[in-house]
Amino acid sequence: MAEPTNYDKLQDDRLDELESLITAEYEPPEGTEYSFPVANQGITQEQFRLMFLGQANGMIHGDNGTVNDSPDSTGYRYYLEGHDSDSETNQRNTLLLRAGTSAESIVEGFYHRLTEDMELPFPAVTTTTVYHVTITYDPRDFKTSPLKIQVYPGEPPTSHGRIHLLLHTVERRPNQLLSQATITRFRQYTAGLLSVQNEGQLPDPASVPAGTIAVPSAAGRGIYVRGNTRLEWENPLVGPWKNMLLSSNALDWTGTAKYRRVSRGIEIYLNLFARTSPDGSNMVIFPASSGIEFTDSWYAPLMGTGGDVGAAYHAYGTSGKRHLLAKASSRYCRASAVIPDYVLSGI
Repeated sequence: MAEPTNYDKLQDDRLDELESLITAEYEPPEGTEYSFPVANQGITQEQFRLMFLGQANGMIHGDNGTVNDSPDSTGYRYYLEGHDSDSETNQRNTLLLRAGTSAESIVEGFYHRLTEDMELPFPAVTTTTVYHVTITYDPRDFKTSPLKIQVYPGEPPTSHGRIHLLLHTVERRPNQLLSQATITRFRQYTAGLLSVQNEGQLPDPASVPAGTIAVPSAAGRGIYVRGNTRLEWENPLVGPWKNMLLSSNALDWTGTAKYRRVSRGIEIYLNLFARTSPDGSNMVIFPASSGIEFTDSWYAPLMGTGGDVGAAYHAYGTSGKRHLLAKASSRYCRASAVIPDYVLSGI
């Protein structure tokens, strides 16, 4: 195709000036009260943006959208990574923004899709600089591409109505190779809200984006969130029951000891039997894999037989960080209690 001549370019400029004469321009409503859209009338980009304020800005984190089939779409969606080797990263002074299987986002009601990996520049600096990698909405580009991947050295500008969805920051210092820079991932994601009659009717988690909130309408059923790291529905208010470890001491503990995360801390259920009545002995232990440790002392009633009442407790500074102790005149030790979050860590 031949390159446009100067005459062609002149005519293009003239046509742009005449565009408003041959294109119907929508006049937005005004006055004390108005609403939009109106049947058979257009809307402005600002009205379009306002209509989607109920949809939070974010990436769509799920494999239920458009799937990238190109061999040039690799890695995880919108991940920022180096090249195959540090030497290539440093030689090119660039990082790769991965397209993954389905890199999609919604910003201000507009849809963005990345179909192939994108190479982004991060030049060397003379002072410490934090680059911001964003999906930026720019009203000035409404007619062509309202959303674009951008890299800003420093805080992203907000002039001209620009709005940014932060994907990553890259902190680069003077005399530092790009492979040594600190990359911090943000990539907030957006999802919807749905309601079901009970938790047994939750949809397949693969059919909805991560972060989707489901609210069972049956009373007292809590809420569920489609997990990010695991493809399942998670209850952020009440976790599943898990086993505690029985202390292996001379009391030969047997029985049931369980715990679960609840909104106020950790709920425990104990129904145990000891060879002899415990007198300040270790009873149960939170598994190391749970990450749960005591940060202060805690006490609760421990029910025995015949109305006997002892204590299940943690004596901070003298007990093991994950241990619960028992002091009772009965060999039977039963408790159902919530250990508050302010005496625990790792929950």
